[in-house]
Amino acid sequence: MAICYYFDAPVHRAIKIGLQLRGVDVLTAQEDDRSNAIDEIILSRSVELNRPLVTTDHDFLVLAKNCSDNREYFTGIFFLSPKISIGYAVEELEVYAKIEELEDFANQVIFV
Repeated sequence: MAICYYFDAPVHRAIKIGLQLRGVDVLTAQEDDRSNAIDEIILSRSVELNRPLVTTDHDFLVLAKNCSDNREYFTGIFFLSPKISIGYAVEELEVYAKIEELEDFANQVIFV
């Protein structure tokens, strides 16, 4: 089963478009009327939608640790390095979306 992503507002729009052109389902915080929501709401919304979060925001690394320390479930966070190329991000996220299962990312941070 393919994974559907939830993109935090700062993620480059070209990554979203590249993934969609490759058949990957992406919903952005902007499309979900949450572009100005605090990080806790964004992470909570990704859980509610059952979609791993894709972000470039370091604050989510702290939230993930807090969730782990408190044994709170989250659907996974894909953290994109600020220096990653758009093409590489698209390729990596596409592979994860098409060959992995959502459960493989639960309560984890995946660095891309």
